[in-house]
This record gives sequence, C-alpha cells and structure tokens, in this order.
Amino acid sequence: MPETFFGWVVYLLQQYGSVLLKGAVVTLLLAVVGTFIGCIIGLIVGVIQTIPLEDNDSKVKRTLVRCLQRLLDAYVEVFRGTPMIVQAMVVYYGAMSLFDIDMSPLFAGFLVVSINTGAYMAETVRGGIESVDPGQKEAAIAIGMDHIQTMRCVILPQALRNVMPQLGNNLIINIKDTSVLNVISVTELYFASKSAAGVYYKYFEIFFITCVIYFIMTFTASRLLRWLESKMDGPKDYQLVTYDPMMDPCGDIPLPTKKPKGRYYAMEKVLLLSVHDLKKSFGEREILKGISFDVRRGDVVCIIGPSGSGKSTLIRCVNYLEHPTAGTIDYRGTDVNEAFKKLTMYRTKVGMVFQSFNLFNNMTVLENCMVGQVKVLGKSKEEARTTALKYLKHVGMDTYVNAKPHQLSGGQKQRVAIARALALEPEVLLMDEPTSALDPEMVGEVLRVIRDLAKEGLTMVIVTHEMAFARDVSNRVIFIDQGVIAEEGEPQELFTHPKNKRTQDFLSRFANA
Repeated sequence: MPETFFGWVVYLLQQYGSVLLKGAVVTLLLAVVGTFIGCIIGLIVGVIQTIPLEDNDSKVKRTLVRCLQRLLDAYVEVFRGTPMIVQAMVVYYGAMSLFDIDMSPLFAGFLVVSINTGAYMAETVRGGIESVDPGQKEAAIAIGMDHIQTMRCVILPQALRNVMPQLGNNLIINIKDTSVLNVISVTELYFASKSAAGVYYKYFEIFFITCVIYFIMTFTASRLLRWLESKMDGPKDYQLVTYDPMMDPCGDIPLPTKKPKGRYYAMEKVLLLSVHDLKKSFGEREILKGISFDVRRGDVVCIIGPSGSGKSTLIRCVNYLEHPTAGTIDYRGTDVNEAFKKLTMYRTKVGMVFQSFNLFNNMTVLENCMVGQVKVLGKSKEEARTTALKYLKHVGMDTYVNAKPHQLSGGQKQRVAIARALALEPEVLLMDEPTSALDPEMVGEVLRVIRDLAKEGLTMVIVTHEMAFARDVSNRVIFIDQGVIAEEGEPQELFTHPKNKRTQDFLSRFANA
C-alpha cells in the first residue's frame, strides 16, 4: 500500500480512474443537457413574461396572456425557492408514490436539472429582454416589423448576448450542483468518488482528485463560453469597402441624382397626410390639445417650438409609436386606424428617423438597411442589398457597410438611420430632431443630407431646433406651444413677420443668440 499522499493519489487513480471518468461524463451530460433544455424553457418563459399588452388588445387576449404569465410566475417562484436536492427527492420518489412511474435515476436527474435551470433562466432572459434599449423596439416597429419579427431579429439576439455571462454561470453551477443528485443514486462524479473513498477510507485523497476533475470541467466550460461570447460580438474592427470609381456598386441601378426636381418630385401636390384634431394625454396630463395640419407630396414641413410643447409626441403619434387619445390621421384620404389594422404597411409608407438614431446594435450598417426590406416588404436578400447600397451611397455611408453601430460617430449613425428609412422607399419621412444628439461639428453633415433630400422633392415632416435650417429647407413651418399650433405659415413670412406674440418671443431668443 502507498505511504505518501501523492502515492495514494496515483494508486486511487489506477484503481478507480475509469469509475471517476464515467462519473465525470455523467456529470457533464447532466449539466450540459440540463442547461441546454433549461435555457430553452427559460427562453420561452421569459419571452411570454414580457409579451406587451396594448390598450387596443381584445379582452380575451389580455385575460389569456395574464393567466399564462401568472402560472409561469408560480413555476419560477417554486423552483427558484426550493433546493435542487429537495426537488430531486420529490420528483423521483413522488413519481413512484403518486403516479406509480418507475423513473430511472438518470432521467429524473435530467428532468430536475432542466426545470430548475429553466426557472433561473426565465428571470435571466426576462432581465435581458428588458435591458435592451427601448429605442431598438421602437425602430423595429417604425419600419413595419410586428412583435414576433422584432423579438426574433432585434431584441432576442441582443438580450441573449447580454445574458451570456449568466448562462455560463448556470452551466458551471450545474456542473457542481449535480452532486446533490447522489441522493437518488445518480452515478455522477460525487457518487462515484464517495463509493471509491469508502473502500480504503481515503476521503481526503479521493476528494482531492474529485476537486481537480471538477475544476478542469468548470475551467474548460468557462473558457469555451468566453470564446463563444467573443464570436457573438464579431470582429472588433471593420474594413472600409472601396469601389472602383468607374463602376456603380449597385450594379445597373442608377444612383440618385441631385436635380432640383429629382426622383421624389411630382407635379401633382397629392394630399398624403391629414391630421385632424389630434389629442394625446398621458394619464391626466394632456400633451396635444387638438392639432390639425395637412402634408402634400413634396412638402417639407418643419415643426418648431419650445421643449416640452409636444413636438416629439406629435410626430410619434403620426407614426403610431404613440396611439392618439382622440382625433384621426388620414393617409391618402383613408383613416389609418381603419385601413391599416396592423399598421405595418402604413409605416413602410411613412418612415421615421429618431433623434437617438436607434440603429440595431446586433446588425451591421448594411444589415440595418436590409432587414426591413426583407422582413416587411418581402424582398429577396440580393434585391434588398442593392437597394440598401444605393441609399447608403446617397448619404455617403456605402464604404461603412461592414461596421457595427458602436463603431460609428453620431453623424455617421444618423446618416445610416436616414438610409435605413429611405430603403423602404416611403412617401413621407418623419424626422424627430435628427440633429439634437449630435455635437456641432456633426450637425452639418446630417443637415446636408436632409437638404439634398428636400431638393429632390422628398416629402418630410421634421421636428427641429435648428431655426436657420427650418427657414431655408422648408416650404411650411408650424410653431407649437403648449400642445396647440400657435402659428403656421411660409418660412420667410413666419420668421420675419410672426403674428403671434408667443412666436415672436420664441424666435427673438434665437435671433439674439
């Protein structure tokens, strides 16, 4: 018999190495398969727990969703609030006592690890979904995506990346916690080690070996998950795409021209949007108090006014990111609520550009401009790519197609956001303070793009604090104060001879500045 500690370690490995190895394999199987199934359970439960309920949803849908959410809340609380060792005993012996089911210990182990992990992952996924910037969802809705498309393409990829560290923690915890399954005679690593230790009563030596095996498994799992995280993040840098100046990168598609009467221009001033007595309240606070205005093809309408006057709320209501409390919005003479039940196609005709850009963080510049065309308009990827490149070139961002949003400056992000909206080829483009999140040096590059679009005849409704820009680019200016239109008219007239006292006071501050 060995006389030293390491002598016993070598001897025990020779005698029981195969037994410990089989136990380690069982441990890994329980942990990996249980974590995988638990993640699927947690993903489903977490998504259901975050289903949004709108005011216009049917009573039946609201009741069913709430009942299902309460049931899933109960599942999460029960399995997070009780130890796995107790769950194993209840599942294994309960199946025999209550249902006369002769369940194998290994199957019971897989079941317990899966449902226990699912409860923890459900809360992790819910937190991951809620951690995604709300602007990501708004941007997806604004280009016409429904809830399922938004979750699948935008929210879940970002949420899953956010929760990857916790998923790794769950796997490592499961590798260790499978040891409690020895109470139902699952022959995992701890069970095998305890059996071997009892033969020679060398508990320290055998569990030293066991500790090393556990560490090797957990360390390897940790490194693999770190590697997976880096793969999900993609390359830290990107390469600019260069084109032969003699070749059009979009194939045979002609690039947009910059003639005063460009591709958006039409002789007929068709009425596209008509807002009637629009009101919006948040609780008891009334933000919009009866706004009415029309937008005809080729119009560039700038909405100005002090902060808090309701400008952004108005433009969000026009895109139905906020549902008006009262009033109507007509598109080409038809009430939007009646003609576009799901609002999907309406939003492809009335595009939106946000002040905070809201580019999809999990996509490249090119993918941002393609996703709406493919998912909403049903275009092929090749056709969508051609259109996306055309509009990216138009805003001077075609060389950045491989970049992710976090690799761009603010001005570059906003130009990509404009290209994304244009790629759906809307009839009207709404812009909510497109330069407010930019520093002064970047404002100019975005304003140049918008001026070019105005020259080409694109119909736009722009909320802005850039008074000189509003005066130069628009053919009509609306001044909003305290939720009502205080004054509107042609820019030269309104800026040089405002009739309303409140308009005079507001514009005088900019003139003095």
